[in-house]
Amino acid sequence: MAEMHTSSQIISLNDDTALHMKIYMGEESIAIGIIEASSQEQITKANKFGNTALHEAVATGCVPVVKKLLQKAPKLLDTPNKKGERPLYTAAHFGQTEIFNLLAEQLKNVPDLRVHFCSMYPAEKHEFSYHPQRIRSTILHAAIHAEFFELALSIAKTPKYAKTVQQMDKNSKTPLHLLSSNSSAFKSGMKYGQIKRFIYNCAPYEDANGEYAHEQNSSDDTNGEDAHKQNSKRSATLFRILRRVISSVNRSVWNVLRAWSTMKNIYDEKKRHGLAFELAKILIVADHSWDVTRVSAIEGMDETARENVPRPDSNNSDGETTNRSLKKNTPPIPLYIATEHGIFEILKEILTVHKAAYEYRNTKDQNILHLAIMHRQWKIFELVIDMDGTRKRLIRQLDTNNFTVLHHVGNVDYYNGGTQPGPALQLQEELKWFEKVKALMPQHYQKFRAREDKDTTPLQSFHERYVEILKDLSKSENIAVDKITTPDDPEGKKYEIPSEIPKEYFRRTHDPLLNSAREWLKRTSESCSTVAGLMATVAFTAAFTVPGGNDEQSGTPRLLHSPFFLVFVITDALSLASSLTSLVMFLSILTSPFELEDFRHSLPRKLILGFTFLFLSVVVTMVAFASTLMLTISMKNRVIKIFVYCVAFLPVSVFALLQFPLWVAFKKSLEAMQSVWRSILPATHSKTAKTQ
Repeated sequence: MAEMHTSSQIISLNDDTALHMKIYMGEESIAIGIIEASSQEQITKANKFGNTALHEAVATGCVPVVKKLLQKAPKLLDTPNKKGERPLYTAAHFGQTEIFNLLAEQLKNVPDLRVHFCSMYPAEKHEFSYHPQRIRSTILHAAIHAEFFELALSIAKTPKYAKTVQQMDKNSKTPLHLLSSNSSAFKSGMKYGQIKRFIYNCAPYEDANGEYAHEQNSSDDTNGEDAHKQNSKRSATLFRILRRVISSVNRSVWNVLRAWSTMKNIYDEKKRHGLAFELAKILIVADHSWDVTRVSAIEGMDETARENVPRPDSNNSDGETTNRSLKKNTPPIPLYIATEHGIFEILKEILTVHKAAYEYRNTKDQNILHLAIMHRQWKIFELVIDMDGTRKRLIRQLDTNNFTVLHHVGNVDYYNGGTQPGPALQLQEELKWFEKVKALMPQHYQKFRAREDKDTTPLQSFHERYVEILKDLSKSENIAVDKITTPDDPEGKKYEIPSEIPKEYFRRTHDPLLNSAREWLKRTSESCSTVAGLMATVAFTAAFTVPGGNDEQSGTPRLLHSPFFLVFVITDALSLASSLTSLVMFLSILTSPFELEDFRHSLPRKLILGFTFLFLSVVVTMVAFASTLMLTISMKNRVIKIFVYCVAFLPVSVFALLQFPLWVAFKKSLEAMQSVWRSILPATHSKTAKTQ
């Protein structure tokens, strides 16, 4: 009896009992013993947070303890904590799939499961009865938020949990809203190197049922695609067999590679991405958030979706006003959230299932192209542009500021540095996309003037920031912040930015990046020109200090007939020529006016040529150095010769490793710019031909 008494006593600051503590520590056998020796009243005692022993056992994954608690005190299954969370919700929140299924089996005869689906705010009498307005979150929200996509997929597929698919949480977000904002849950949101991308693509995808999805698809698709590609049924069958053999070998190899933690992480990551995409497909089919501005679509929704959609005023006879007010009360739709986060998979699936969704415009009258450009999601931009019938309509739409799509190339509110290293390359990338979007725009839209609205004057903006600082200080000082009023403009003038065409707006917003690019390019050119001058000095000096010396009578080099002497002469001449050429390139950069247009082609071309000749100078100088050693020192041992060559090329390797990524970045940027101009030039030629 003494043991039973101590088992229910409070032994922690959070009002935990001994049973709570043993569950925390994972001592299942002791916890089961306490349950058997305790009464129902002692077992059902909650801690400071309202969590019972069942809540804690579910959270820690103690399956035997959960079973014992359900056997001894079944009413714990319907006991919420202070957040209105019942054990089923806790299982979803902590990703305990086995326990979730166990609890769901216990609840199969319960007529109304809605209270078990949700975390809820309490009612007036601190009761947690179900009401849509008191919902914090659902089991599907909890599983998606914690990235337990396998459990979330199981919940979304189960008919009795169907209402959770469209249910909104306290922030008016559906499960698809949450999934659309998690870019790391999809391949398009990850940045892989070449090697990791190759390994990722080779990894097989195992779906929630433990089956390899790509193998299933191969057997299903060959009847259509492969049979069409092959000339006969026999060749199609051979192709299918070969594909299955390769797939089987790949699976066998990965069964071994998964023992390596790095490979296992890549394998698990691909599985997680695949499960998230399967879940997204189910949620997208049930999603109609893009269509809430039409009353007919709202009436066509089911009860759960309709009760969470803002309704227009029935007394308002003005349809346009009703539509506008409804749009203002609508939260951002998953289509636009996925666009902002660059989740290509969700966006493509939404546009495939709901073909009219691309016509949606947000509260600022911005369409999907405005957002894709504003957030620099160029892959999404190209997808929408390539869709049939959408380009002409979307490309000509204006937002509430009368900004065209081309204006938003200059919008830097959401710019995070792009994909290139260094300010100069980032500016070049911005210029590249300005030219690409400009080539798609109608001619008169390129000269369209618009003004960026500013609600406050500069003085008011400064004063608002000043008041914010005072609010922080008022926590420790007696400052009446509420009595401080915002002053008007002293001249009584409203601050307005003049109307600008897209090019002018781009120049103004990218002025800070232009200044950074100038400074970076100057520093880089000065450093490289110093190195190039040093290499030229070394090569020039080596030309007058011939290895082995000259003959005293004839003045000819003593080692003139040695093959290494010819190598020395050629490499020294190349070193001098390439270093001087590199020096000229960097000096031409330093004397450049550094205008915005110079960063399109001129400056990147000079920089890449300067880097190329400087690298060539370093290489041939080290070859000349190795040739000099071979000429002046007798080295008959082959191992010593190899060692000399390795030492000679060590600086070359270090220089290449440090500067090669930057060189490749510039080279790719130039190739991309050339491809843009090649795509633009035919269009201009055709226009001139038509005018002629």
